Amino acid sequence: MTKKWLWIFVSLGIFVVLISVSIHWFYYSNPATFPTNEQLVEEINSVFPEAAASVIQDTIPVDGHHVLVPFISNNDDYSLSYWVWQKHKWRVTSIDTKGRPMVWKIDRNDPSSYQFVWNIHPDDQLSSIHFYLIRDRGYRITEGVEHYVPRVQMMKKVSLKEKSYGLMRLPDEWVTFMNSFLKVESAKQPDLFFNNFFPEQYMFFGWIPYNQADKETFPERSVNGNGYSNGKIELEHVMILDKGDLETPKSQ
Repeated sequence: MTKKWLWIFVSLGIFVVLISVSIHWFYYSNPATFPTNEQLVEEINSVFPEAAASVIQDTIPVDGHHVLVPFISNNDDYSLSYWVWQKHKWRVTSIDTKGRPMVWKIDRNDPSSYQFVWNIHPDDQLSSIHFYLIRDRGYRITEGVEHYVPRVQMMKKVSLKEKSYGLMRLPDEWVTFMNSFLKVESAKQPDLFFNNFFPEQYMFFGWIPYNQADKETFPERSVNGNGYSNGKIELEHVMILDKGDLETPKSQ
């Protein structure tokens, strides 16, 4: 091998290494310090002026690359913004002018990464939220075999007495149930399941808001807002329920 070809191969090798290092630095480097409150307000209003962000209430890390930022607007809305470390920068990926509950799916295929998030307006005077995971009962016949699916209803109560906002990971028993259900269903029809179906088509999340008297109420100031998304975030609406949507054990 001549010196010319040796130099070419060495140069190519160095070029490949530099490209690999650059890609790793750009996409996988450790996140920088999270922006200050002033920088957060400026970025939110730059990306979505309708948000009219004024006061940052808190910065709540989900993990090293995801942060929830509740804020109050100039219009006295209690709002939510979602931040992700992407391409070597903290970016706001979604903004809601109202703080109704949502489920933030950090990894759509991993229920243990799902987070309930909310920011309820104080004027709604809520004392608590009851979150639900519900799978309705069902019946079907597949290849002549009858299948009955029992109803599942799980509840988790969250107090709002200390803070209007919050973030809560799905309870462990919910995650266990969802993973077990998906494992069974995918084993029954793997191609059909993974190509066409997702968990939300079999089960759903719901919430019931309760006032200071522990009665169901409708949170007028916390719903029906506007929003922004860059399409690189997975959020699911949480259906507002009432007691009529629930099943309770019959008294003996």
